Amino acid sequence: MNAKKITLILIPINIILAFLVYNSIDSEVEFNLQAKERIAENVQKLKDLRTLQIAFKRENDVFADNFTTLLDFIQNDSTTIIKSVGETPDSLINGLQITDAQALEMGLISRDTFYVSAKESVFNEDYLSSRDNNYPFNVNQLSLIPNTNSEYNISADVIEKGKVSVQVFEISAAYRDVFSGLDAENKKYDLNSLLKVGSMTEASLNGNWGE
Repeated sequence: MNAKKITLILIPINIILAFLVYNSIDSEVEFNLQAKERIAENVQKLKDLRTLQIAFKRENDVFADNFTTLLDFIQNDSTTIIKSVGETPDSLINGLQITDAQALEMGLISRDTFYVSAKESVFNEDYLSSRDNNYPFNVNQLSLIPNTNSEYNISADVIEKGKVSVQVFEISAAYRDVFSGLDAENKKYDLNSLLKVGSMTEASLNGNWGE
């Protein structure tokens, strides 16, 4: 086979190989863009759930360990707001600096307790304006991993840290679920690892996305 024939055979082979390489690179770029978007959407959802867990603990002294309880709180419960009237004096009274409790007992200040819908209080206008609204807020879908019909994993418990009992929670989704519907196999992500907020082993409210 002469050189001319070999060249004619190699040209289409090289074209096919170039196309496959280009297609592979293009596919990788497209996946990375979609993956970044999926992660950002889930991060915002996990931040919303963290805000809800903090509010739930403030009212109940524990974190919720299931979504039924947590979502019932935001849909049907209320939060406590204490309004103070007056100020505890900075000056000494009878030679002593009085505490807030003493000022309250003496009638120098007063406190009124109000109850506000948890939904209106927790996800108020200030909060909603501060979140990433590229991902619309829907209280009815808080527990669902975006682009799936699956719920996040949720757990809560009490752990011992330095001989002190600490309330902890964790809400998470495996990257396999975060990337549901995408061609995520053999990419740079460990699909069994978790995108999560909170920790069941540390007293942390942080997310593991690098905040």
